[in-house]
Amino acid sequence: MDTLDEHTLALLEWPAIQEMLAAEAASPLGRELARGVRPLRTPVEARSVQEEIGEFRILLSKETALPFDRIFDVRESVRLVRPEGAVLPAMELLRVAVSLEAAEAIRLVLGRSRGICPRLHAVASRLDGQADLVAEIRGAIEETGEVKDTASRELAQIRRRLHDLRNLIQSRLQSLLTDSTLQPFIAEPIITLRNERYVIPVKPNYRTALRGMVQDRSASGVTIFLEPQEVVELNNQVRLLQRSEEEEVRRVLELLTAALRPKADSVLRTVLLAVELELRYAAARLADKLDCAPPSLREAGPLVLLRARHPLLLRQALAAAGREVTPIDVRVGGDFDALLITGPNTGGKTVALKTAGLLSLMALAGLHLPASPDSEVPFFNGVTADIGDEQSIEQSLSTFSSHIGHIRRILETVERGSLVLLDELGAGTDPAEGACLGIAILEALLERGALLIATSHLDAIKAYAHSHPRIENGCVEFDLDTLRPLYRLSIGPSGRSHAIAIASRIGLSPEVIQRANTLLGEGGDPLRLLVEGLEAEQRRLAEERETLAGDLEEAARARGEAEVERDAVRAEAVERRQQARREVDHALVEARSEIDRLLREVRTAESRGRTARDVRERLTELEQRTGATLAGVADPGRAADASDAERIRHGQQVRIKGFDQRGTVSGEPTPAGMVEIHLPLGRVRLPLEAVVRDDGSGQSEIISPVQVSRASKETPAELNLIGCDASEAARRLDHYLGDAFLAGLPSVRIIHGKGGGVLRRTVAELLQGHPLVESFRLGDYREGGIGTTIVALHSHSVPLGGAA
Repeated sequence: MDTLDEHTLALLEWPAIQEMLAAEAASPLGRELARGVRPLRTPVEARSVQEEIGEFRILLSKETALPFDRIFDVRESVRLVRPEGAVLPAMELLRVAVSLEAAEAIRLVLGRSRGICPRLHAVASRLDGQADLVAEIRGAIEETGEVKDTASRELAQIRRRLHDLRNLIQSRLQSLLTDSTLQPFIAEPIITLRNERYVIPVKPNYRTALRGMVQDRSASGVTIFLEPQEVVELNNQVRLLQRSEEEEVRRVLELLTAALRPKADSVLRTVLLAVELELRYAAARLADKLDCAPPSLREAGPLVLLRARHPLLLRQALAAAGREVTPIDVRVGGDFDALLITGPNTGGKTVALKTAGLLSLMALAGLHLPASPDSEVPFFNGVTADIGDEQSIEQSLSTFSSHIGHIRRILETVERGSLVLLDELGAGTDPAEGACLGIAILEALLERGALLIATSHLDAIKAYAHSHPRIENGCVEFDLDTLRPLYRLSIGPSGRSHAIAIASRIGLSPEVIQRANTLLGEGGDPLRLLVEGLEAEQRRLAEERETLAGDLEEAARARGEAEVERDAVRAEAVERRQQARREVDHALVEARSEIDRLLREVRTAESRGRTARDVRERLTELEQRTGATLAGVADPGRAADASDAERIRHGQQVRIKGFDQRGTVSGEPTPAGMVEIHLPLGRVRLPLEAVVRDDGSGQSEIISPVQVSRASKETPAELNLIGCDASEAARRLDHYLGDAFLAGLPSVRIIHGKGGGVLRRTVAELLQGHPLVESFRLGDYREGGIGTTIVALHSHSVPLGGAA
């Protein structure tokens, strides 16, 4: 931001925001920094701060503890440490160490949270905890600020000797206090210090019994603080050791100061960076307290504040539990570049003006706003304001003169991309001249490319705004029934001042109110009547727009409900199809299993006595049972999917899923989703889900992993048994007859050779009475002669579905 003066900051109550931030800071240095917060210079900086605050709010929601309260102001310590030979006090060194420990703890916490706060982690990674320096200071200085005995070997020896001497002095003095012969001369049996020397309190007549040096006496003179002769030399030794202790402590502190000196700049950078983070942390706490949200911060564009609330009103509401703050919507830019707010006094015009200005400043500082997250704030080049009555007796300035002086300075400095806020435009002088001047000011600011929000009571300015394509009227709403302001801002209509109504509510005499209304009616001001007519038309259009918006909302809601219902029906249909498919698959698996079982039975020696009629009866029974199952799946309540009906047509070549059988569709699919298929084995009726189009590629479907049928699409019409012994030939022939039967072959040739006739007899014995064999004979000369046997198989229809 290029243009921002202290006068505007004060008018928009920016110092109050600084104090609210300071109240959320934990360290004195953080509070000082908060009181210096100002809008930033570039949108990049503002967005960065905004995002860092957002990350801190995430940490706050997780109740993450950060030790900002342990950061001290070390600037003076760093300044004092620079000269050679300088010695910092122990407490100052301790504060440096504590601050560095806090910075390191902050770095570690934000490092562990890098996944949810990458920006804060990037900042915190620059913190240098100076672990070696901290360890050196901590090793020498107690938490109380006292230098430890272990800070040096010399210091430890001195303090041991001091401890021994003090114990010896205490012992000798105690013996005097308990001597019965001295009791008449003892004022109080205690040992105390005077002038850093151990003494005992005695009575003025002590001289007859005790010798020593008087170190002090009470104000009344009845108590003498005597250093007995027995401990005078010991006290002298204590004083000498104390001086040695002081010198050694100074030497230790001098070494620690020297260790800090080359790292002073790094220490200061770390502490100041930690305090910068604390400022973001304080802003996050304030944002949570005021229920704020980050606005969309743009390089340029309109100012759009939705459900905006003034922060100071929110603070008051929080202090007074249960009080609500009415949010307002403020827009300027885009369709219009100036917003003229009108309405009664005490109606909230100035609050709306200040809310727009203060929230804009907060956004430019990277702060979150007490407004909707859909709000938009352009990065203004400057924000200037002229608000309130600033009459000055000292400078002999009237209210009008004061306003004009400020507006003159605004016109001199304003530039494109600035926000200008003007309160009571054209007020303080003759209404006609004031209106003309106000209109000229509006035009001048618009020519300079500024966005403008102004308030006014003047009808001429309202009418001008109504006719200007780049100016929009707005008004603060007023309840005519209760004669109270509603503190809501409506953009579009202009507002009336309601001065007479407000005067009546305040208690002005009815006679005066009646006379005022009479005069207002008699005046018949054409301009006011025009404005009122335009306002009435605007209200009518606004009501129609609101009704239309309601109708559209209702239509959208109904459409949404219909779409939800449609999706539910579709989902149910999908589920029905999937369930049907599962049932079909289950029925087919059972059918396959039953067929395999029958084949196993007819191949066993026990079943060889069965006739082909027995097998047909069992297959017919299986057909009926499977057909009943599939009919239950394809009930009339579940119509076939339209896409299935489109896929399967009369005359189309199809394949039965899992059975490796191909056939031709006979007729169109039924409404219940059934279709008749002509197979080499006969006709079957199947659900649409059980068949797929056959494109000849073999890729039309994924064959079920349950492979029950042993028949292959390559089953040959002959079986060569030459080279097999009798048992192997019998086994292979029995297996082959089952495959040929399922493949639908009418007859097959068995090659067994002439030889000694063993294979021929084995074949004949197996074929004789076989349930799948209708007849057999030796081949003629064209078929291989007596080296072959021609077998005719029973004709049949494999039961896969409904009636054939």
